[in-house]
Formats: sequence, structure tokens, C-alpha cells
Amino acid sequence: MNPWLRRVAPVITLLLLALPALAKKKDDSLTRMTPVPADQPIPVSDFFRPRLFANPELNPAGTHFAAMVSTKEDRTDLIAFDLETKTIERLTGGGEHDIDDYAWMGDRRLVFSIVHDKLYSTGLFAVELGDFSHSHALQRYNVMIPVGFPRDKPTEMIVWIRNSAKDRGADRGVIKIDTRYSLSAHDRREGYADDGLRAEVVASYPQAKDGVATAYLADINGELAFAVTEKDGEATLHRLVDDKWVKCTIDLDGFRIAGAGDVPGELLVYAADKAGKPNALYRYDTIAGKFGEKLYQDDTYDMTDARFYRHPVDGRVLGMQYDRKGPQSVWFDASYAGLQENIDAAFPNDTVRIIGSDRSEKQFFLGVYSDLRPMAYYHLDLEKKRTSGVANVAPWIDPQRMRPMQLITYETRDGVKMEGYVTLPAGASKENKAPLVVLPHGGPWARDVWGWNPEVQFLASRGYAVFQPNYRGSTSYAWRFPDQDMWAFRKMHDDVTDGVKTVLKTGLIDGERVAIMGGSFGGYLALCGAAYEKDLYRCAITVAGIFDWERVMKEEKGSEYMRASFGRLRRNLGDPKKNEEKFDEISPARHVDQITIPVFVAHGTEDVVAAVGQSRRLIANLKKYHVPYEKLIERGEGHGFQKFEDQVELYTAIEAFLAKNMTPRAAHMAAVPVATVVR
Repeated sequence: MNPWLRRVAPVITLLLLALPALAKKKDDSLTRMTPVPADQPIPVSDFFRPRLFANPELNPAGTHFAAMVSTKEDRTDLIAFDLETKTIERLTGGGEHDIDDYAWMGDRRLVFSIVHDKLYSTGLFAVELGDFSHSHALQRYNVMIPVGFPRDKPTEMIVWIRNSAKDRGADRGVIKIDTRYSLSAHDRREGYADDGLRAEVVASYPQAKDGVATAYLADINGELAFAVTEKDGEATLHRLVDDKWVKCTIDLDGFRIAGAGDVPGELLVYAADKAGKPNALYRYDTIAGKFGEKLYQDDTYDMTDARFYRHPVDGRVLGMQYDRKGPQSVWFDASYAGLQENIDAAFPNDTVRIIGSDRSEKQFFLGVYSDLRPMAYYHLDLEKKRTSGVANVAPWIDPQRMRPMQLITYETRDGVKMEGYVTLPAGASKENKAPLVVLPHGGPWARDVWGWNPEVQFLASRGYAVFQPNYRGSTSYAWRFPDQDMWAFRKMHDDVTDGVKTVLKTGLIDGERVAIMGGSFGGYLALCGAAYEKDLYRCAITVAGIFDWERVMKEEKGSEYMRASFGRLRRNLGDPKKNEEKFDEISPARHVDQITIPVFVAHGTEDVVAAVGQSRRLIANLKKYHVPYEKLIERGEGHGFQKFEDQVELYTAIEAFLAKNMTPRAAHMAAVPVATVVR
């Protein structure tokens, strides 16, 4: 143990006991706090249970922290914990509502949002420490996005009314509100605010024009400074000058905005300094229209999804965390680099992220995790040089029964080196080959990362090896491919296929028992595998997938919510009427007649990202061409399955589907043509 940091008994030893009493139920899937015995299979529910504790954040004074906690009813509440008295205040959304997010407004005030049934925003609220029973509404029912928190006005907040509940989803622009007040019904009737907005409006800002607004950004001081609009798929950056939006000359195709810089008018951006090299992190002066200091560049990976760490008082960037083969921390401040070094030494077998601190930089929160356990949270007292465990967020997970995640490198058919992750089940060897589930990520402009993954560990516990391929379009790897390949969906499918064939060459996999499974764009890739790789897979599973890109564009064209997305699709994929061959090639729904393996289709009826009609039409075509299939159309679910009981139902059905269709060839029987579950 590093003597610089001492671990002591948990600072919140009795935190879990302070949660509502956990009533005894026949089904203990949300009440049991210990792992099942080692001689019993791990229940599906244990992998997908909500964490007991998440997103801790210290108030600026360092006297309290707030966090999200889960309940036995599969709801999320907000707590505030007094570090001196060890007392807890708790706030619940009530009924079918969850606390969705929160932020400190100074030392004693919190603002938080509430969602209904894990689907729809129902309001923004504020509450004071010591008075959690009397929160007040700042707005109701609008889709409102926080933009900035002015540093010199800690009671004020800048928000974007992205979709108005009053005006049929229209964009109402950006306003500054005072979080101390909630207008009375009389004030609202007198016209001081509409039926949705209940806070006092301190300032209103002009709406950014020249297309559809897709983002508003604050500067280092928390004041509104920038806007991004999109028209016909092209993005434009605007700067707020004297209450007017002024276009910036920079071409947003050439770089990506990372966040506010360290002085007003400055942005942090990702940009490539030369062709064929990963992008670098730069300062960019929007007033002068020129690049400044290059802060950092990795020699192998883009840093597109870096998480910045800022000074708790002045907001300047001190460092960042991003993903390489595994997580990587980079510090621009020498004192934080030293702190990270000491913390890493105290947790030699884990990855440690510094999450945040108080304004004096004496009290810190740390996130500690690995591929064998979910993130745990620790409190660091820098003056006493000791760390204290806050709470075991998933005590029902036994790290000894989890399986390690290993990096694998493969080469695409056009000669580009790519990476993915392989997790093997217990006992897998060349003498005891494992069946494989290929699990491509969604996005596609995202990536798989090293760390504990509930879906992966669930499949591994059932005896399956899991391959998570990163492919062209995956963030961190974009620089390795031509720009046009970022929209080359069929090539992305080819990359997945090339990765699978590399995994099969390890000799650890039973090549006759391979399945492909994914959600969202991963669901698209799963159906591509079923349609285009006749002899590779035994079955396919798609959740909330998209399968016909012409239909996607038709659906998004008329949607206020998805107008900007339609423009990007039109610009990068072209006009379906003029590019029929291309759209036919990238739309596996048009090739269902080529599918010969069983397909499992799951979707939520309230999905606004990928319309459930995509899956309904797929199911109709599977039936038409006599393709064995099963389906789970879940009423009340959005994009992906968010409710705990629905997740358990989904993965229980997936487990049965895999068991039925991944048996050794000699014992395999054809799947039943139709099995339907509709809720």
C-alpha cells in the first residue's frame, strides 16, 4: 500500500441503511444486497440492476455531497450527505417519476430535473439544503437543456428551451432564469411566464438562425457565448456579440468543438494538424479566427470523446481523461499529475478517475473501476492523505466471478489496423472452444471501451465468448480512414466481419456457433450480418434497430425533433431517389429474402430515435419469407430498454433464444417460426 494514501473505514458506513426499508418480496431482484452463492448461476437481474449510488458531487464548500440513489421500486432519488454530521436528506420524484440529473448552484442550492416513466421530461426544480421537503418548480413539461451557470451570479442559470410543451415542440430559444423563485399562478396568468416556465426570467437571448439550432455553449464564465446551427447537413458556428449572433468563418467540417476555453471567446477544439494523423486538442480564438496552443496529441488515437477536468473555482482546464486501449488520464497541471500518480499507486489493480473536488481542492471524489467490477466511489481527504470508501454501489456483483476483457487487433480488408475487445467465458480453451456472440456498438460514431460491461458479463456468465469490434466510424479511430468512410455503412459491416474472422483464428471459438447481437446502429449491423454473411452466423438479435435508410430519412424529414439529423443524412448519404442502388446496398431490410438464420427483434413503442415501425416492417418481411423469428415489442419503452423489469424480460428472452439456436450442430433443431411477446 502506498503510504501517501491510507484507506480507512467507509465515511458513509451506514449509507445503505439510510435508504428506505427494503421490504421482503418473493422476487428479491431489487432487494438482495449480497452475491448469490458461487455454486448458483448469477441471475439475469444482477447484471442489469440500477446502481445503488451514482454521480456524487461535492458542493463548492466541501461540506456536503449530492448523489443519485436507486430504490426498490426501480426509481432514482436525490440525496445530500453532510460530511460532518453524517446525516442524509433525500428527495424523491414521487409516483412514476425519477430524478434524472442535478447540479449544485453554490454551497446550498441544487437544481434537478425529473422524468416520467423513464421517458419524458416533466420539469426543472430547485431545492435548498435543510429544506428538501419544499422544492419549487422552475419549469414544467418543456424539453429544457442547461447551457451555463454564470460564475458571478450563483443563483442564475442559462437554459435552452429546445422543445416547447406549449408550442407543439417548437424551439423557444435561450433564456436566463433566477433559480430562487417560482412564479405564482397569478403571475403566470398576468403574462410573466407561460404555462410551462415558472421561473423569473432575468434575460432573453436572440435565437440563432441560418438553419436549425443544434447547440448553445457557454464560455469560461458560464455566460452564453456560442451557438451551432445546421442547414442542409452543414454546421455553422456563431459567436454572441452585443446581443447579436455573428457567424464565425471556421469550417466545422474540419474540426470538432470540445468545450469552452480558458478565456472568453476561446474554444477547445479537436483538429488534425496534418493528414493521416490523429486529431489534436487545440485552443481556438473565435474572435481572431485562428488556432492557438496545441495542448495534446496522441500518436495513435483521436481524443474525440475526452472528458475534461476543470478547476473548481475559475473553470480552466486542468486535464482530461480519454480512451486508448484502456482509459488514459492526461494532466496539464503538475500538481494534479502528481496526485494522479499517488492515487494510481494506492489502487494498483484498478483504473482511477478524479471526478471532482471542493473549491479549496482539499476534498475529492474518485471513481475506481476495472473490467471485473463496476465503478466504485471513494472520498479523498487530501489534508489527512486518506481515502474512504463511500458505498458499494453493486454489492450483489462478485468480481471473482466476472471475466477479464482483452484487447485484440485485426486488419480490415482494405489494410487498416483496428481493435476490439474479447471476453472469454470460464473454461474456454483450444480444447474447449466457446460459442461466440459478436456485439457491435451503436452510434456508429461511438466506440467500445475497456471496463466492466453488464451485457458482456451476462453473456460470458452464460458460457459465451463476446467480441466487441470497433469499426470505421468508431471514435478514436476515424483518422485512419478517408472522411467519406465515416458514412460508409456497408464498409462498417465488412469491418465487423473481418474482426470476427480474426477472432475465429485464435482457435478458442467454435466457428459453427457464432451469433451477432446489437442495439440501435448495432442492431442494424446485426441484421446486416444475417443478410450479407450467409455462412458466418447461427442467429441474430437486434434491439431498437434501423434497417432501411430511405424510410429513416422520410420519418426524420417531417420531425421537428430530427430535422437536423435529416439534413446530415441527406448530405452524406445522398438523395434516395437518385441513389437507389446505394440505398439498396446499405438497407438490409430489403434483403430479408437472403436471411436463412433465426432473428430476434426487440423494440420499444415510444422510441423517438429509431421508429418502432422499422422493426414492425422487418417482422412482417421475416414472416413473408418464412424466416424463423421471435419478437418482443415493449409498450412504454423508448430507445433501448430502460426499465429494470423490461431489461430482465429482454435478456431472459435473449438467453433462451441463444440457448435454442446456439447448440452444437449435431443437436441443433430448427427454431420455432414465431414466438411473440407483446406488452
